[in-house]
Amino acid sequence: MTNSNRLKIIDTHCHLEEPEFAVDSDEVIQRAARLGVHMITSAIREDTWDRALVISASHDSVSVALGLDPDLYHQIHSAMDFIKVKREQLIALGEVGLDHYRERNHKKREDQEKSFRLMIELAKEIDLPLQVHSRSAGRKALETLTNMEARNVQMHAFDGKASLARVASTEHGYYFSIPTSVVRSAQKRKLVKAVDIERILVETDSPVLGPVRESRNEPMNVWVALREVASILKREEEEMRDILLENTLRLYPGIRTK
Repeated sequence: MTNSNRLKIIDTHCHLEEPEFAVDSDEVIQRAARLGVHMITSAIREDTWDRALVISASHDSVSVALGLDPDLYHQIHSAMDFIKVKREQLIALGEVGLDHYRERNHKKREDQEKSFRLMIELAKEIDLPLQVHSRSAGRKALETLTNMEARNVQMHAFDGKASLARVASTEHGYYFSIPTSVVRSAQKRKLVKAVDIERILVETDSPVLGPVRESRNEPMNVWVALREVASILKREEEEMRDILLENTLRLYPGIRTK
């Protein structure tokens, strides 16, 4: 088992159970753990849920979240049942949410929203933080969350307007995780400046959203996101690391730090 007693930073959102890591997931995890990275892996399909749980059980440096891809809304009830059964093994529920980039059909968007609302209710019922996907649907996702009085929310790789994020972080206390792609994204740089500093997290979304487009991303690259956030906010890296770690452990107090 890998050991995380050198915890320095937390990659709040990655996908270690995905096929891109099938051959070398142990090595990927160990590379990150040696750099003091704890990882939250988020499994969003039925065929990856068990794999994510096995990875987390095998590595102290990995916590697990279970959710459902917005396109799989028709599997909502089986997903909810599975999550309830595995509740004690989870650090979060997610990712769940809306995807208006891939789905243009209005009826299917409505079905996504119904599924999302059920997951928000479930997160409250079983008292877990909620990781939210909102691609090209930032305003709608935030409206849904606030209308349902969601709490302990992490907006993952938010691609909406910075002004929406500012309000959501300052007035509703939602957290926003900045991915490694911040080094090449003007929108993510604006997001860093808009979000309340006490609500900023970092993530890799591995294997995607890496610092180099089209290259496989890894959790160890979360340090890239940290350095870029520190630069944007004109903070020393160690100070920014302390802030990010404090923020993350506020949202996820159950993360194993030893």
